[in-house]
Amino acid sequence: MAEMVRCEKCGSFFDLEKSNACPYCKNTTVSTGNAADLDKTEPVKTTPTSDVGTTSSAYSQRSSTNDEGRTMAVWQLEAPDCSTDPVVGWLVCLSGSEKGRDYRIHADNNFIGRDRHMDICISGDETISRDKHAVIAYDNRDRVFYFAPGDGRSIVRLNGKAVLSTTEIKAYDKIELGKTELLFVPLCGEGFDWADTKTEE
Repeated sequence: MAEMVRCEKCGSFFDLEKSNACPYCKNTTVSTGNAADLDKTEPVKTTPTSDVGTTSSAYSQRSSTNDEGRTMAVWQLEAPDCSTDPVVGWLVCLSGSEKGRDYRIHADNNFIGRDRHMDICISGDETISRDKHAVIAYDNRDRVFYFAPGDGRSIVRLNGKAVLSTTEIKAYDKIELGKTELLFVPLCGEGFDWADTKTEE
């Protein structure tokens, strides 16, 4: 009769007559087992370390009857957070400390500044005020975008001209804030608005 032993390192059972070490982890420290132990499975809760996705829980079950009983994880992925504040356009940095980066614009007012709590945070340009240097807004009733100066000391510019009051902006207009130049790229407008899409029930 085969002498089944249990590896004290990984918990796997194996036949001592066929192998003097655990075939899975190569450990030689073992403890004797019995037939009843072989029919038991031990649920083990583990914490995954994957860089892909977010996991809420992972469970594995260990069995000693054959290779198919090796530890196998079942992943339960959390559903992505689908916000109800969809993007209506973007600002794309053409020059400055964050060249190449894009910033999402949402409906209503979007305050621009260096502080991370701003709707649009341009953190690398010290010539931009920390709080409300300027504001860009989308009026979803009239489907029009506007740009206006905020509380910043330096003048903001639209296509090279100073902006001292609220001004309507169009696709691919260029905005200057401090040492940063931004390109305006709309999504919503006369041709499309999220109000045109059907709501899923």
